[in-house]
Parts: sequence; structure tokens; C-alpha cells
Amino acid sequence: MKTLEQQVRELADREEIKELTAKYAHWVGRGEGAKVKDLFTDDGVFTNTVEGQGKTIDVRGREQIDKFYPALQRASALPCIHNHIIEIDGDQAKGTCTIEVRISQNGQSVIGSGYYDDVYRRENGHWKFVERNSFFYHMVPLSKGWA
Repeated sequence: MKTLEQQVRELADREEIKELTAKYAHWVGRGEGAKVKDLFTDDGVFTNTVEGQGKTIDVRGREQIDKFYPALQRASALPCIHNHIIEIDGDQAKGTCTIEVRISQNGQSVIGSGYYDDVYRRENGHWKFVERNSFFYHMVPLSKGWA
């Protein structure tokens, strides 16, 4: 059985990790990549895969992260992140959360849904992404639908 102090620490860690994912969503959506890059460890990784399309983005390490995120343009909508599952083990953690996006792409309304598969590490007292792997079940024009 965990002590009260251990339970409070775990709850605080969970909230900080949820806020990390929220900052990511808001800052990516607003095109604030200079802030997003600081959410990753120096050995951080970001990948993005859309089912049926293969891996479309693979960003690895501080140098690539520092170039990739500041170059992102403001999105037409914020990603909606929810349904967090977080497993904490000391200064390491892993988690999954659901993502839904509605964006404008090439003049079309596009809808997508999937999940992030994350690895986190506490560095200098703060949680950061070690890996942020996004998987989309679909990313299609709204007029086409996903069925």
C-alpha cells in the first residue's frame, strides 16, 4: 500500500503530465513551435503515422526537434486530447491519450482520430516527452468521411 505522500506525488505527476500534453496541443495549434520544442528531452523523438499511409513524419534528437517545431504553421484548429492512461515508475512514465482533429487542409475540411503513445521522463524536476508517437486511424476530408 502506498503512503499518503506517495499517493499525492503520483497525483501531482499525473497532473503535470496531462498539462504537458495540453501545452503541446495548444502550442502546436497556435503555431508556437518555439515553446513546443522545450517540452522534449534532448534525445526526444516525434513520429506521426496515418494508417494505410505509412510513417509520414520522423523527428529525432534535439537538432531535428529545434528545426521541426518552430517551422510549424498555425493550424486552423486545436487538437482535442483526452482519455489519458498514465503509468508512472519513479522518474520514468509512459502513457496513451486519444486525439481528434478537425483541420483545414488544401481548402478542405479534414477530420482525423487516433492516439498518442508517449514516453516521459522527469528532468530537473519537470516532466518532458522522450517519445511522442502519434497514430491516426484516419485523416480524411469531411466530405468523404471515414467509413
